[in-house]
Amino acid sequence: MDLWFIFIQVIGILAWLMLGLSYYRKDTDRILVFQIIGTLLYCLHYGLLGAWSGLFICACETIFDFGYYKTDKDKYIYIASVPIRIIGGLFGFQSLIDILPITASLTDGYTLTKKKKVVVIGAVISYTMWVIYDIFVMSYSGAITDGLIVLSNLSILLFGYNIFNKNDKSGNAVKKTSFEKI
Repeated sequence: MDLWFIFIQVIGILAWLMLGLSYYRKDTDRILVFQIIGTLLYCLHYGLLGAWSGLFICACETIFDFGYYKTDKDKYIYIASVPIRIIGGLFGFQSLIDILPITASLTDGYTLTKKKKVVVIGAVISYTMWVIYDIFVMSYSGAITDGLIVLSNLSILLFGYNIFNKNDKSGNAVKKTSFEKI
């Protein structure tokens, strides 16, 4: 392995650190700030690897994440972004594997229009697709780190989800669910 390839992988790790930290923020806006920085680093990472669909999708995601952050028109931004994400992904299309970042981006964008719980669930799905793509484009740091994001978000879901008993007005115990840690 040459030094340049290692440098590219380090950029992927830095991108992952930003994304991993994002899901521990208190609200969607704070998640987005960290994700914007992370996706900019991933643009550089995929560009240096020559993984064009990954680069174009990350560039689109950076722009749309910024839009989500700056406005409260998340649903409109997502709807407008769908054709742009597809065109951006297809612009760099080289093989069937390039469908994965497009689908992951659409999934991630949709979930960012929802509450934090849905954002975290959507991230598990979208980052699983990124892991597969990363392996094929030799983004080994991306595959490992995206896999860690999947595991991290699963832990948020598993350990943040509490079922407890609460009495209703009549004194009967009822099950209630809460995502207190999320």
